[in-house]
Amino acid sequence: MKTDNLDKMKKYDITCEQVNIYHYKQYQYGKLEDAFNYARVDQAHLELNSALNGMKKTLLSQSEKDES
Repeated sequence: MKTDNLDKMKKYDITCEQVNIYHYKQYQYGKLEDAFNYARVDQAHLELNSALNGMKKTLLSQSEKDES
């Protein structure tokens, strides 16, 4: 911030607050707890999808063995 602007802020007793913005993937959150909550849900979905894909592969492999 320019020194001139800081001087004017001081003269008029103007304050400035920094705002935290939390990022998870392409999303932005104003509250850290919201970012945590979405990340937990997203990770759970990823783990579930991974487990389901593993089960599909196992079932397909067993099905192929049964056919031979």
